This record gives sequence, structure tokens and C-alpha cells, in this order.
Amino acid sequence: MDKVKVIGLELTGTTNAAFLSLESLGFEDMPGWEIWITNNHDSDQMFPCLRELRIKECPKLVKVSVGELPSLRILQIDRCDDIVLRSLVHVASSITKLEVFSIFGLTYEVWRGVMEYLGAVEEIRIYRCNEISYLWESEVEASMLFVNLKKLYVYDCSNLVSLVKKEEEGNVGSNLLSSLLILDVWHCKNMEGCYCPNSIESLSIGSCTSVTHVSFPTTPTGGHKLKSLDISLCNKHMEKINTTSMSMLEYVFINCWTNLRSITELGNFIHITHLEVYGCPRIESFPNIELSKLISLQFLLIEKCPSMDYSFPRGLWPPKLVSLGIGGLRKPISEWGSQNFPASLVSLTLCGEPQVTNFNQLSHLLPSSLTQLGIEEFDNLESLSVGLQRLTSLQHIFIEKCPMMKHLPESLLPSLLSLIIQECPYLEERCNGRGSHYWPLISHIPRIQIENRWICISLCLIVSHDYEWGVVQSLGFLFSVTRSDLNQVSRLTGYGSESGSFKV
Repeated sequence: MDKVKVIGLELTGTTNAAFLSLESLGFEDMPGWEIWITNNHDSDQMFPCLRELRIKECPKLVKVSVGELPSLRILQIDRCDDIVLRSLVHVASSITKLEVFSIFGLTYEVWRGVMEYLGAVEEIRIYRCNEISYLWESEVEASMLFVNLKKLYVYDCSNLVSLVKKEEEGNVGSNLLSSLLILDVWHCKNMEGCYCPNSIESLSIGSCTSVTHVSFPTTPTGGHKLKSLDISLCNKHMEKINTTSMSMLEYVFINCWTNLRSITELGNFIHITHLEVYGCPRIESFPNIELSKLISLQFLLIEKCPSMDYSFPRGLWPPKLVSLGIGGLRKPISEWGSQNFPASLVSLTLCGEPQVTNFNQLSHLLPSSLTQLGIEEFDNLESLSVGLQRLTSLQHIFIEKCPMMKHLPESLLPSLLSLIIQECPYLEERCNGRGSHYWPLISHIPRIQIENRWICISLCLIVSHDYEWGVVQSLGFLFSVTRSDLNQVSRLTGYGSESGSFKV
């Protein structure tokens, strides 16, 4: 289709009978296409049932005249001129989902003209449109035009400064843009601020390195509907976010927020179930005394925050905590006393303790309720030989980035269902398949992963008997096994045929 320049009435005909039932239409990779004309004076609706239209990589398309598209709901335009977007929204007033990618010429002024036709839109996705600097003049304007907008995603728009050009004084517009529920802004390197309407339930901002503030209306209930908050890699200017009125939060993820200094209040987060604070080197204070008030919290991760308050922890943990990841704090976890973990805790990941050489230094932190244990980034840890025997419910062990790790206990628990070892060269060598040092010790474990290679011991039993493929297929409990799986097990373990390939 490289040489096609015009699509006109010779394709569609002069009546409206050709495409009465067509619901989905797409054009892709037509570098020479310049004109698309389907309407005429006798037929203004050539595509009366069209619900989805996609135009991708048609950079020379500059004239579009297709008549009314009364049923169009989804419009996707990728790497085309802005005139394509403008022409289509004029004739499709019922669009509910708009996706635009790398639109040439899509400036703020052009976008304002597009907005006027998006009264029905519920979801907007804007990707890599590097000429646009704002999305709307004011929240008042946005509220008048986007009366149904529920989801807004903006990614990789390098010149975007802010969503709104004119900020209302005091950001008092608590009831403006009241339909918006989800706001995601990622990789917009020049974005300076994010003003969120009060209706937001999910907010995600990531890799926006110039952001200095994220704010909600300055009312007692500003942000009171927010349930999910994700701020990642905002690593220059922003020091805090006011969470005082965000009492409905259920999910909080703060990742590599370089200048974050403190989290001041947690006590009103009675609905929160998931809290992660990772890679925040300047955070000093954490209201750990309020942890026990988080009656709904099940997942907690606090890692790589080396300035965090020396007094953390104080033995006060959420009563329903199920999973905990901890380490890389000011006070080494090896120096903590015994912890009063709740009986609900079944998953524990310990991270970043360079001084620990023997796991016995950490055994006092392991509650007997554990079914899953993770050990990450212990630079000098050499042995797991002591400390695991009393964990009679333990089913899963994950060991990552422990370059000096060499030794496992003389006997591993029969309850183990999986063992994962990543970036531990000495230990990998000693556990790597049949004939390795620890193979007799770990061969009872159903699933073993060594440096991204799965060794499924249950499959080894099949391979060792050299069954025909038809026999394997007849075993219902192995319905997901492929020939490739079995060949890999054969090569890694030495089971099966002498050639190391499963007999099919």
C-alpha cells in the first residue's frame, strides 16, 4: 500500500449501501496516502455502524472527508498529521475513547479546537505528543467541555508543563471536572505541577523530574476520594505531598522520590491495604508509632531509605499484616530486637544488610508463621546454614543478589515447594542441576529457578522414564507441559535420552 495516494468514491461507491454493517476499520503503514474522501451530497453516512477507527503511520494524509460517523466510539490515531484528528472529531460526536500517538502539529492551540468535540469522551490517552504544553485553559473550561471524562493518561509528552494553563487562585475548584476518576502522567520531563480535581480516585505520576508540587483543592475534603496514589522517580524538587484529608486511600506506592523528607501522618489511613516506600534516601521520619492503627494494611514494604529514623521500628505492626519487605534503613535490621509480628504474617523479605555474614544474625526476626522468605542484597552473607529449621510452614525461598552466598542448611524443610536463586554465582553453581553439590539436598523441591532457568523436578520424573509425548499429554495434571519444557529439563538435569533431548 506504499503507493496509494487517494482513497475515494471508487472504493466506497456513490451510495451508502457498501458498508452498512461495518463496525471496525483500520489503516496502517501507508506512507504515501494523502486523501481520504468517502462522502458525497447524496450520502452523508457511508459508515453508519462504524464503532472503532484506527489510522496508524499515515504521515502524508492531509485531507479527510468521510461524512458523519454517528456510531463511532473508539478513535485511535498514531503518527499522523493533526488535520486527521481535527477532521475526524468534527464528524464523530459520540467518541467515548480517544487515543493519540505522536501527532504532528498537535499544539495547545490545536488541542483546544479538538476539545470542543469531545463532550461524550470518557477516556483519553495521549502519547508522545511533544508539541503540546497544556491540556486546558482552566478547570472551569475543562469542566464545561469534558463532562463525561473518567480516565486521562498522558505519557512521554516532553513539553507538557501542566494540565491547566491558568491555575485558580487557592485551587478552590473542588467541584470542577467532577467526572475524572483516574489520572496517570508519566515521562513528562518538563511538567512542573499537577493540580488534581477532587473527584480523583487513582493518581499515578512517574518520571516527571521537574515536578515541584502535586495538589488538590484547598478545602477540608481536598483529595478525600483518592484510593490509589503512585509517585515514582520524581527526583528533583518535590519534597512532600499533603495526605491529611486522604482518608480513603487503599494503595500507596512511593518509589525513588529523592527529595521526600517525611511522611507525617498515617493514623487516618484506616482503609489502606498496600503501602510501599522504596528508594527515598532523604526521608528521615516515619510515623511508625501509628502502624498499629492501620487496621486494614496487609502489604508493607519499606526498603532503601538509609536516613530513616533510627528508632524505627518500635515493635508496633499492623494487626492484619500479611507481607512485609524491610531493610536498607538507618538502623540495620540485624540490630533489631525480637519483633512482635502478628500471626497473620506469612511473607517476609529482608533486604540490604552488608554486615551480615551468617543468617543466624537474623534468625530472631523470623516468625514461625512464615510460608515465604526472601533474602535480597546481602553483600557478605555466606551461609543460610542456621535459622531456618524452626520454620516448619515455610514453602518458598527467594535469594537474590547475595554474591558471597555459598552454603545451605544440611537439610531443607520437606514443606518447601519452590526455591529461586538469582545473582548468587557461588550458590548457583552448587545448585545447578543433577550432579551439583546441593542437588541431593534440593531434589525434593517441585520448582527450582536458577538465574531465570526453571528446573521443574516433577517434570524430571516424567523425563527420566523417557515417556512418549502422547503418554505425557494423557496425564491431566500436566496439561500445561510443552515439549520445549521437557527438552529443557532433559538438558539441565541429564535425565532422558543420551542426546539430552526428550523423545517425541
